[in-house]
Amino acid sequence: MSQYRQKARAAASAVALSALIGAAALGVSLAQTVSGGTSGGVTGGDVSASTYGSGQQTTSPDGTSIGIQGGGEAAAANGGSASTKSDAKLNERRAMQRSMARARDDDEQARSRTRTMVREGQVRSRTMSFYKQKGEKPQREMTYSVTTPEGTTTKTK
Repeated sequence: MSQYRQKARAAASAVALSALIGAAALGVSLAQTVSGGTSGGVTGGDVSASTYGSGQQTTSPDGTSIGIQGGGEAAAANGGSASTKSDAKLNERRAMQRSMARARDDDEQARSRTRTMVREGQVRSRTMSFYKQKGEKPQREMTYSVTTPEGTTTKTK
């Protein structure tokens, strides 16, 4: 075999070996995690309500795992009432979580709710908060967030 062919084979072997090493290194870095969420709340003189939600999806060569969590807190003073509620649904392709908190007394009310969904490599979450005092206009705020592997986009109104 000529010296030229031996060098060509050695170079081809080196390229093939570096491609295998690169593919092995790439296989380790194929695990990808996307996580995000929102939270918010309102506080008045005697009432307050807040909620939060967050989710995560990890995709790797071994499969996909999805997690979600959320909750809320509400308080009312001077004989008012307060309640919270949270529920979640989950299967192998998506997870959804909802939380609601509400507080009220004779002249004030506060509400907050959060909905978070993890599906197809995205985490979408929205929190809406509301406060109203008797005889005044209501105050509202909404935060919306979408997280993808490329980054997070958040809007507040």
